[in-house]
Amino acid sequence: MPPTADNAIIGIRTSVSLLTSGQSKKPGMRGVSIMADDSHSYQQNGLHSNDDLNKSKVGSKYDFFYKESCLYSQKIYKNAARVFQSLKHETREELENPYYQRKLHLANTTNGLSQPKVCVQDLDFADDNEKRLTFQLAYETLKYQRVFEDLLLECSFFTHFPEYKEDESLVYVVLWDYQSRKFQARTPVPGETTDAEVQSVEEAIIEYKTKLNASLARHRIKASAPSIEFLLPDKVRSKEEIVSKTPVYIWVNLLKTTVSDVISQFKDAHYAVIAPEERLEGRTLYIDPHCSDVIVLPSDSREYVQEHDLLSQGHIVMQDKSSCIAPQSIKYLVGDDDDVIHVNAGSGVITAHLASAMHTSSAHIFAFGTTPALASNMEKMGVKNVKEQSEQFLNIETDDNRFKNVKVVLVTADCTKSGITNPIDFVVNEGEDMKILKYLSLGETDETKLGEMIASHGAVLRHAMKLSKVQAIVYMTRSINESENEHVVSKAVEQVNTLQQRKFPWRVVPPVLPFSGNDIEKGVGIVGKFVKFSPSEKNSGCFVAVITREPEDVKEAHKDILERARAQGLLGGKKKTKKPAEHEAETEVATSGDDDKLLERRVKHAPRKLRTANSFSTNFNHAASIVKSQIYTKPKTPHRHTKSLPTLTAKSHIQRVKELADPLDKKEKPLKVAEHVKVVKHPAPFSFRKRPFTEL
Repeated sequence: MPPTADNAIIGIRTSVSLLTSGQSKKPGMRGVSIMADDSHSYQQNGLHSNDDLNKSKVGSKYDFFYKESCLYSQKIYKNAARVFQSLKHETREELENPYYQRKLHLANTTNGLSQPKVCVQDLDFADDNEKRLTFQLAYETLKYQRVFEDLLLECSFFTHFPEYKEDESLVYVVLWDYQSRKFQARTPVPGETTDAEVQSVEEAIIEYKTKLNASLARHRIKASAPSIEFLLPDKVRSKEEIVSKTPVYIWVNLLKTTVSDVISQFKDAHYAVIAPEERLEGRTLYIDPHCSDVIVLPSDSREYVQEHDLLSQGHIVMQDKSSCIAPQSIKYLVGDDDDVIHVNAGSGVITAHLASAMHTSSAHIFAFGTTPALASNMEKMGVKNVKEQSEQFLNIETDDNRFKNVKVVLVTADCTKSGITNPIDFVVNEGEDMKILKYLSLGETDETKLGEMIASHGAVLRHAMKLSKVQAIVYMTRSINESENEHVVSKAVEQVNTLQQRKFPWRVVPPVLPFSGNDIEKGVGIVGKFVKFSPSEKNSGCFVAVITREPEDVKEAHKDILERARAQGLLGGKKKTKKPAEHEAETEVATSGDDDKLLERRVKHAPRKLRTANSFSTNFNHAASIVKSQIYTKPKTPHRHTKSLPTLTAKSHIQRVKELADPLDKKEKPLKVAEHVKVVKHPAPFSFRKRPFTEL
């Protein structure tokens, strides 16, 4: 292929750089003949041997014909321009124009739109890769909008090409791609259809590339920026560095496969399983220590996972760890027949993860605040127990019979997303609102709507606490602002407890996740009673709070605990029919030879017995049982002194039986003895001395 003019310039630049290297600075270089046997001496003097020169020639030949590859087709250009047009920032001229400011304020107060909004569903994508490239191009252009605005104004681009003023967004998008490739002409993507409008914009930028390049160089010199990336705000540039190192998180869809099957397939691709504390690099993976169904891979495995059949078939889902913690927390709070409400379900990816975590349950998930993408995602992942609700969550009645089995509510707050480090993956993988790209492209959050968001979060939490059957609420955000996190939770709990005046109020409890003692001491992922992850190279930031209340009906709570324990095989045997306690004790004492052991066993209460059965080997499962008991049981209250002897300890009970067996003064009237303390072996009748019950 003959070299183009652009390639020729690159080749000349490379040749000049080779000639101006260390060789030209050495004296006596002109006229020196390089011999193979003298290569060692020449290398000592800073010169190169024949082999080194041959390699340099090969390198310069490669550089001469090298051309930057282009990832974007003209179709991607047009879709990215539509996204950019919908999200672009106000220009300096608009910000200085008082008429525009009044118009913008009027549009915001009337819930109007100053610019047309574009949703993901409005764009036509061939596959997920094309979608990702489209949003990536739009997001990069948003970051450099201010820079390109100054360049085009300084070069008088729209004065020279006024016909492209209406296609300003397309000009910005194409300009970013061309400057990133050093203004080289784009090679058409195989199979793409040429668009005349995009083609003309490309030709105009190529024609004006010298002025644009010179203007860009002046801006860099003025700002002392070694590259164009240093013209961006520090927050944006630091997040770019984090994204390149963030691992790939995938959760396994237990509705279709298992964690072991997925790992075995990765092992077939020469991946090795390592411990979480080991270094994650190359072809390695490990299971996340906090989420048992999440697999972590190195950042350079992203493309491999995106093209994997497991992903396209819905067996695995790419999603950041910050979005996986809430479903894991709920998994340990619900029973087999407990329904769940998910508020702000969106595209349903988190809802599907929750359904996967509850795959052994027959319960339902009621999804509020959904988008059209939810139905297709549920079909792809094989989820069938999700019921989409068209009404607003705040409009449902607190005693609605449809939600009589709902015990847990998951609130995915529509927050500022200030903890998101990779907004492209967040929009593509979760199908969330792409408006976050506008604010994150400047390293800022939408502070103008922060107060409105906080009020909305509090209203949703208070309404969830008013549902009659709900026993727990899991509240999650992707924000790092305390005003959206701890303050919202504490204020909502305080308001509801003050208004309802319940005997057993709502309270925040520790999360049911396997955090190690080291994590708790260092505050890694957990701070007090809240789950808090800060944005880092490992994952995005998030906040999760678990709020619970105890039921007023103690009998119902004890019944729930016994049924759950029996269903899990913790109590053993089949469910027995209820009998009076006195009759059971009499039968067992009469038929057993070991009275002491039987009495000791029968005086134990069911809650104590359940807690003993739930004491697993690990501290994590023990903590889970404690939180469950907080949700489903009432705290113990002091029993009144009655003649019911099982309230006594086993040892005192046995001692009292022995005392009753001794003959006493016959003159005194016999005291009535409960049936469960009679011993069949001894002859009757007994005579007893009157004693106050307190002596027992």
